[in-house]
Amino acid sequence: MRGLQTLGMYLLALIVIAMPGTLHAQVDRYDGRPAADGDRDIRVGGYMDLELFMNGDRFDFKQHRLVPMFDANISDKVSFSAEIEFEYGGSDAAAGDGETKVEYAYADIDMGNWSLRSGAILIPLGSTNLYHDSPMRQLTNRPFVARTIVPSTMTSAGIGGVWGADDGSWGMEVYAVNGFQGGNAIDGYNISTSSGIRSARPSLKTNGGDRPPSIVGRFSYSPVLGTEIGFSAWSGPWDDAGELDLTISVFDITTDLGSYVEALGSTTVNFELGNVSIDRDADAIAGGVPDELGATSIEVSRRFFPDMLNKMFGEDASCALTVRWEEQDLSAAVSNRMTYGFNVRPTDETVIKFDFEQESTEGEEDPDGTFIMSVATYF
Repeated sequence: MRGLQTLGMYLLALIVIAMPGTLHAQVDRYDGRPAADGDRDIRVGGYMDLELFMNGDRFDFKQHRLVPMFDANISDKVSFSAEIEFEYGGSDAAAGDGETKVEYAYADIDMGNWSLRSGAILIPLGSTNLYHDSPMRQLTNRPFVARTIVPSTMTSAGIGGVWGADDGSWGMEVYAVNGFQGGNAIDGYNISTSSGIRSARPSLKTNGGDRPPSIVGRFSYSPVLGTEIGFSAWSGPWDDAGELDLTISVFDITTDLGSYVEALGSTTVNFELGNVSIDRDADAIAGGVPDELGATSIEVSRRFFPDMLNKMFGEDASCALTVRWEEQDLSAAVSNRMTYGFNVRPTDETVIKFDFEQESTEGEEDPDGTFIMSVATYF
């Protein structure tokens, strides 16, 4: 029997070799697959950052993020964008404390007056989650709003639409996505008065069982160049059974005061106000799930263009002074944080930051302030 099988294999091989035309006609299914060296408009870039934290109890260097970014025009009507983050060296880092994750990866299909977007969606809740790149921000740490209210960088799998005016005066995104993974009374809850909803982030793999999708959207309005006003909202179930809802609302404003008062120069104000409302049953209350979370952030930054920097690095070089006040209430003790920052930008895409951060919590002794230095650049 084994001899007949071997003979059959030899005969099959001879047939394949003798009929190349027929074989090609049957296996040309890969002809439409793009080659790496093809003529597609593919762009690769990204950013990285290094951070240093110093106070009476710590001296830590953090190679926090390495983030490759990919964009491609598939056709006149189809495009693709993705961002992959390696935190602290990635998931296979020597110390075992790294992470590798998809920040977003989606395809846009132009449908005429709007675009259909599907994939791993960068959730449009507030401005910080959308504009979170380290080289873009004036201070090293992200505000409370972007940690406990909107756990940036927040991503979820789903599908939806993107609309916008040709002149950029308004824009809108709306999606159906996987919801928060808040847990249950048996295995424990992922929402708390210490970390908010950060540990309950949505999954790219599952919606958590037989639950309806969550709905999220943001509407932005830009009355003049340099000013954007955003309204964001999220609604959907958070518990495993899909019986308890979670609602998030975020209001944000970014404006350049110099557009209104020339004497102020390049002075940018960023304001973000976030609130989470959480439905609870008896088990959730007993498990310590709070019913409401809130945070506010106000940041003012004044940019300068000293002649010394211009001579050293070029005409795009600048520096900035920044102050940010924050408050968060996670249905426990209220925390406040002040951050003072000075940074130098050799170019618009590269920044060296020096921050001093002081945080206080009601009923607790004020900790030492923390000096933070970081370097971030696009590439």
